[in-house]
Amino acid sequence: MNIGIDIDDTITETTFVGNKYVTKFDSNYQNYHDLPQNKYFEFLKLYLQDIVKNNIIKDGVKEAFEFFKNRDYKIIFITARNDIHAPNVKKLTKEFLAKNNIYYDKLIFDDSNTGDKSKLAKENNIDIFIDDREGVLDKIASTSNIECIRFTNDKKSKYKTFNNWYDIIEYIKTK
Repeated sequence: MNIGIDIDDTITETTFVGNKYVTKFDSNYQNYHDLPQNKYFEFLKLYLQDIVKNNIIKDGVKEAFEFFKNRDYKIIFITARNDIHAPNVKKLTKEFLAKNNIYYDKLIFDDSNTGDKSKLAKENNIDIFIDDREGVLDKIASTSNIECIRFTNDKKSKYKTFNNWYDIIEYIKTK
């Protein structure tokens, strides 16, 4: 089985970490996702490297990845991260994963900068894709038979949802 997994806010606490920097950048904002587009890109240029370096792994990720590895499931990261808004993001991402002992088989950076991971998921024969964003999963589901799982606290999603990796392990055991 090939499991495609997003990084930001799926295995990491990116928004939580990023929001620690947004008040330094502009005290009118509590969440960097609320910044107007021009300020958002300026924020990324200034702080994305620090966010990537200082990110936090979500609870249960290491156990889930060990479970996948022990069953010979392929872990394929497909991330919208790239070097477009800040240099060395790819390199820093690889270093972060290594520093945190996160096992994976393949790491794919979406250099198209479109947020559309569907083509990459299909090219890598993904069976299950896990992402925090409904829109990303919508594109994947509309172009393939890939099962989509949403990592979120929002229970209104049209996809199977989980807010922790321990429950994902239990769900994947049923596959």
